Amino acid sequence: MNRLQHGLILLAITCSLLLTNERTNQSLVAQTQPTGSRESRIKVRPEMTDGIISEGSIIFNYVDQKRRRRLSLDVYRPKDSTGQSPAIVMYFGGGWQNGRPALFAPLAQALAQKGYVCIVPEYRLSGEAPFPAAVHDAKAAIRWTRKHAKRFKIDPNKIASLGGSAGGHLAGFIATTTGSGKFEGTGEHRETSSAVQAAIVMCGPMDLLNPKSVERVNAAAKSRAGHAMIDFLQGETPDSNHDLYEIASPVFHAGKQTPPMLFIDGEKDTPGTRSEQLREVLNTHQIPNRLVILPQAPHPFWVYQQWFHPTVEAVDSFLRQQFEDE
Repeated sequence: MNRLQHGLILLAITCSLLLTNERTNQSLVAQTQPTGSRESRIKVRPEMTDGIISEGSIIFNYVDQKRRRRLSLDVYRPKDSTGQSPAIVMYFGGGWQNGRPALFAPLAQALAQKGYVCIVPEYRLSGEAPFPAAVHDAKAAIRWTRKHAKRFKIDPNKIASLGGSAGGHLAGFIATTTGSGKFEGTGEHRETSSAVQAAIVMCGPMDLLNPKSVERVNAAAKSRAGHAMIDFLQGETPDSNHDLYEIASPVFHAGKQTPPMLFIDGEKDTPGTRSEQLREVLNTHQIPNRLVILPQAPHPFWVYQQWFHPTVEAVDSFLRQQFEDE
């Protein structure tokens, strides 16, 4: 064997060893990759249509005097329902400035398969109209749901609000102001109640004057980017309008009239901190409430397959308990 042949053999052996080591390292990385890492997250698609009827773009409210600006909603309901079903009115998230009802299509479909009539309305975002416009729209969707209970086979005494992130704030706000007659706006069906009998808040802020939140918002106000909460609250900061932030916080409206509430947080998303004070108020009034923390879950957890079914099960379990107790 000459030197050239010997060298080629050594080169081939070296390349083979390097390739083997690379594959081994990749295998180790895959095995040690933590559950819920960004690389392993898979979003849920709105394809769960078995056994449900869906109706989209139904107009439920007008928000201007000339009735030109209209809001619509989507309905997902059990196909073979014989009696009255509980309803869940669901508010999407997006910092009060982005989002659309379709974002909640998978969750609405899955809950409809559990026997709920799910209503997913749009609401005015902060770029169009700041607080309290979104709250007015959110309550109008509850009124529409109760007004059309017979048409969609809904039990008007079993309506829950549900939301994620900014939508969670709306769901919580509706719950804590339920039956108060406040924040109704000038929308449709004012003769109908906007009260809810339960609420589910998924990582939604219940106290906009939480010290850490105030610190972040005030700091962001000095930057060019600003903050979504400032846009939502009429361009004000906690320092410039403390009272407005208090009015917009669900915790400051909570009392004996507040219905049972479920809070769902992700372990990787400061769990419990957004609802701690509100849960203390609920406990003072002996109002049923529960905090569920999903292991390794991020913000927003409900859009990913890893935490989708645990979210559905938590909502279903909570509502069945509350509505069956009535």
